[in-house]
Order: sequence, then C-alpha cells, then structure tokens
Amino acid sequence: MINRNLLEAYKIEHGNIKVAIAGAGYISKGLIQQITLLDFIDVVSIYSKTRAPIIALLKDANLPLSIIADNVEDFCASDADIVVELTGDTEFGCELGLATLAANKHFVVSAETDALVGPVLAERFREKGLIYSNMWGDEPGLIKHLYNYADVLGFGIVAVGKFKGFHDSFANPDSVLPWAEKSGQKPTMIASFADGSKMSMEMTIVSNATGLVADVPGMHLAKGTLEDIVDLLKLKDDGGILNQTGVIEVVCGVEPSGGVFAVISTDKPEILDSLSYYKMGDGPNYLLYLPYHMPGIEALYGLYVNVVEHQSVVRPLGAPVSDVITRAKRDLKKGDQLDCIGGYDYYGEMTSAELSVEHSALPLGLATGARLLVDINQGEPILFQDVEIHGHIDGRKLRQRFSEMVLENQPLESNNIKRVNLG
Repeated sequence: MINRNLLEAYKIEHGNIKVAIAGAGYISKGLIQQITLLDFIDVVSIYSKTRAPIIALLKDANLPLSIIADNVEDFCASDADIVVELTGDTEFGCELGLATLAANKHFVVSAETDALVGPVLAERFREKGLIYSNMWGDEPGLIKHLYNYADVLGFGIVAVGKFKGFHDSFANPDSVLPWAEKSGQKPTMIASFADGSKMSMEMTIVSNATGLVADVPGMHLAKGTLEDIVDLLKLKDDGGILNQTGVIEVVCGVEPSGGVFAVISTDKPEILDSLSYYKMGDGPNYLLYLPYHMPGIEALYGLYVNVVEHQSVVRPLGAPVSDVITRAKRDLKKGDQLDCIGGYDYYGEMTSAELSVEHSALPLGLATGARLLVDINQGEPILFQDVEIHGHIDGRKLRQRFSEMVLENQPLESNNIKRVNLG
C-alpha cells in the first residue's frame, strides 16, 4: 500500500499531490470528501459543464469556490500534477485527454472514455513519459491487482472478472427507477449497470490491460454462487463452461455482487498440498476475490500510485484486444436520434477488437446523439454505416488510430499472458 517514506520524500521535494477533477457526480463527491481528510493531497481545480453541482459539492467539502475553472484551458493550466476525468461523457473525455496531454500532466480516465479510445491515448501518454491510468477502487483496477498478484506468484490464470447481481440487456431508466431512487444515482447510470453496458466497458479495459479475452462475445454471464465459481469456470471437458482458459467473465447472482475475482490454478503437488492446508480448497483451481469495490473512496490511493510511484493502476498494454459494440435495445427506426448510454435505445456488448473493426461496428462511446440511416431491429448490432455521427470530433479521430492499431496488431508489452491447459 502507501509507502510513507516515499510519500514524505515526495512532499519534501514537490509538496502535496495536486489534483484537478472534472465532473461533479457520485464518484467525484466521494473522492473530494476523502481528499479533505488527508494531509498529502489537495484539489487545486475542478470543472464541469454545469456550475451548480460543483458549487454544492465544494460547499459540502468546505473548499473554496475559487478553484472552479471556467473552461478546459484554464482547468488544464492549473498547477495540478494529475487530471482526473469523472464525467462519463466520452466526447468530453477525449477532448480533456488530449488537452491534458498537451499540458504535460498525468491523466486518470473514466471507464467510458478508456473503453472507447484507451489504447490510443495510452500510446500517446507513454510516448511523452506521462501516466495514463484508470482508477484504483473501480472494478478494472482491482481485477488487475488480483491478476498481478496471481501472476507474480506463478499461478496460471483461468479467469478474472466480477460478480453481478442482475443483468437485463433491455433495462431502461423506467425499469430501474426504484433502485436509482434508493441509491441516489441517475436512472441512466443504474440502467447502464443493469443492461451490461458498464460491465462491458470495465471488462474491455481489463482485457486491453492483460491480453485476456472474453470466451464468447458478450461473455457467458452464467449464474453461480461464491462456492461453485471454481467448478463453473473451468474447461467444458472438465465439466465447466469455458472453451479456453485465460478469459474474462462476469458471474451473475453471486453475493457480494460488488466483488471482483480471479480463478487461478497450479499443477505443482507441493503447492497443491500447501493450498489444501491453507484451506483454499482441493484444487487445481482456486478462487481469489475481493468482496467490494469503492471507487469514490479508494480512488485517491491510485492517485498516490500515479504521481508518487509514477505507475499506472491499469492501462492498455498495446494494441486493442477487446472493444464494446452497440446493440439496439428496442426496434429503432430510420431517422431516430440515439439517446445516451443507459437510456432506452441501445446497450453495449464486449467483443474482440478484431471483430469490431472487421465489421465496422459502432463503438458504444460514439453512439450518443447519432442519427440512424436505416431501421435496426431489437438486439441487432449497429454499424458505422447505419448512422450519421454528430460531434465526437476527437473521438472519431482517435478511433481511426484505434482501427490502425488493430490492423497493425502491435505486440503487447508482455508476451507472458498465462493460459493454462487444465485438460
């Protein structure tokens, strides 16, 4: 965790970690409240397209309104060491990512923008020696933590992923309204969880950071329990559901539903004996899991890692491995203008980047505001040629490079992606 000696040395040389935060939503509120409790990190600038939520947020945190930036240029011109994008708006996220790069600052990206253009932005930040990272505390960062832990100990990676309580591809803001009201979040946000769009983005981020893949497009999304995951996530020949190992998966119905996991394996008799003694099970598959994720609270640990240790929490390794495509939630008609992620019109599905580019699938992050040129039936994928995209100028340019990277098939930084053979 935090190395206090390293942190104190950083403070002596540079002072406190200085953070600029874009967005005034649920995670921003939690992060800012946590920062006010600590003596080594400060919020020096904040920006949102709408001013009222920021004012309320800063008043609640007892922070001065003078740190509100009037525009992106002023926001990035602050003396922040790192910029955190928490808006969930991919058009703005791409703009801010490029502005942060131009300002030579580190960048923490939202899941929405990362899933859309992460491999491209990571490439550009890496070229300038800057940190590009998703956050600690959200599922991708915690899954990557479990992956790293198992990998460095020499275990085979059977599967990594998350637990999910409920999934309905056709969920919409109306159908999830009771849960939204209970949690105090926007219905569209809760619908993006329920319809699988958010999990598809999160698992795509993990895929691009590890080289692991979905076993089937959209993942199996099988139902299970904490007790039977290791039996569920094994090869079909051994009684499980997997066609291969080294995969990313979401298991539904598991409690606690906010947890993340890694199923690992070994065939070494001495290690099998030790793990049995440690009450980890009979093997050869074992479950590692964290029963929670708390992005608004834990994100600040990632900021320490990014700035003081100069490391990413989770970032793409190289060329895109996976992507999130767009499918129709309902029968859509020519001329319809698509609404937002978590709305009534479409949902996201994880698939391979190669298939996405080959079939010119419309990425989820470019769907908002697009106008349909043809009718699309419920459940069908929406393709680039099916829509007229409005805005998203930076996103479209970055996606051109995304496609080039897929076609070039640039090698990953690490070739040691473990896919164990348990047959």
